[in-house]
Amino acid sequence: MIRYIFSLMLILCAPVNAADVVPVYYEERTPYAVTSVDGRVTGLTATPVTEAFNGAEIGFEWKKMPFKRQLQTIKYNKKKACGIGWFKKPEREEFAIFSAPIYQDKPSITISKQGNTSVAKHKNAEDLLKEKNLKLLVKDGFSYGTYIDELIERHNPKRVVAVGSSNLQMLQMIMSGRADYFFVSEEEAEEIITSADYSLQDFQRQRYMDMPPGNKRYIACSQQITQEIVDRLNVEIKE
Repeated sequence: MIRYIFSLMLILCAPVNAADVVPVYYEERTPYAVTSVDGRVTGLTATPVTEAFNGAEIGFEWKKMPFKRQLQTIKYNKKKACGIGWFKKPEREEFAIFSAPIYQDKPSITISKQGNTSVAKHKNAEDLLKEKNLKLLVKDGFSYGTYIDELIERHNPKRVVAVGSSNLQMLQMIMSGRADYFFVSEEEAEEIITSADYSLQDFQRQRYMDMPPGNKRYIACSQQITQEIVDRLNVEIKE
């Protein structure tokens, strides 16, 4: 605690060159990253990122941005930029520099409409994705982690792609029958439903026997962020 307070005092007292401040992009997503009334950003991924930047004495600024735009900003490497809570995938490692993991999810589950027995009967995610009569709802540009992404690629289920849709819109698509189910981390499933003013009893939340441990989440940075900066962040993350 003393070290943290001393580091924070150094940051507050030392002049900061605006060019040295790292924009850190996040998407409002309970419980991972939430903006409070006083402007602080906290959550399962946001809080460790704040601690890492402060501990490493690296100036940063939170900026809210949809994930797809984060992906483009970091991929095209036109400026310093970092995004939080990313999954690490080989194609992303070609253009982004990843930190050490900042959080690990619980195993993924599905949300489907209460009473949808065609979803509920499956005990394994692979069997569910083999079911050709069911429609999987996916967010455009999202990764669902290595295991689920590979199963989707292998079994090619019917897909409904949500472009820029909010959680409310995705739940409405499930309720209307436009799609049957979507994958989500267990941590956020209840919040997604209640924040959309639905009852928890309106939906099935289902675990799967073959689902591996949850995905690890990282800070992903454009290549204008030096490896030295990422190494300093990693020291703080690992502590």
